[in-house]
Amino acid sequence: MEIEGQLNAEERRLLMEAVERLKPETVLEVGTYLGGGSTIHLLKALHRCDCGRLWGVEADQSIYEKMIQNIRQAAPDAYGHFEPLFGFSQNVIPEWLKDHPQVQLVFLDGGNNPQEQITEFCLLEAHIPVGGELFSHDVKLRKGKWLRPYMEHLDNWKTTFYDISDEGLFHGRKIAERPTPASRSAAKRCLLKLKLQPAELAARVLPHKVRAGVLRILPSKISRRLSDGR
Repeated sequence: MEIEGQLNAEERRLLMEAVERLKPETVLEVGTYLGGGSTIHLLKALHRCDCGRLWGVEADQSIYEKMIQNIRQAAPDAYGHFEPLFGFSQNVIPEWLKDHPQVQLVFLDGGNNPQEQITEFCLLEAHIPVGGELFSHDVKLRKGKWLRPYMEHLDNWKTTFYDISDEGLFHGRKIAERPTPASRSAAKRCLLKLKLQPAELAARVLPHKVRAGVLRILPSKISRRLSDGR
């Protein structure tokens, strides 16, 4: 059974290699979509390595239910490694961390607001051990354009940008427990500059109906570039 999914073959390979390299006990994914991209490939890698479990967070009810059905049908042997979680990541992750204080591998691919990946990273950072790894998708789009520069300023992470798709994949490996105060301050200043960009200020200040109306009257290429950050 072929499940609709995101990520190209090279991006999927990198995620599976991370599982094989780390043999993690705990993997967290934010944004499963229908399960055919990162989710099923992470699960297959866990099954092949006979290790760990994947917790997958999805906030859309209809997609969540279809995703579970898809995974059960397409990967019944690997499904035993899977724990689906329904809800918004900022609500689900704090509750989940109460029972899972350490996570060795994280993949962030949730909502389109760039603040979401920042919030998710800040919630999880202290719970990722030295040697743990984090991936995020859509680095070249608005959705992921804050996390990459923010993490690149933190000197306790070794980061790599994979320009191998229209969306882009970002990877970080934790190399020290905490960043130096100077690098933490630099990351915060970088994030503030990103938040103060005119397009981002408009996205936060203008009502949704106004933003949608403006995008409708703009040429399609400009509208897409503003909404997706392309």
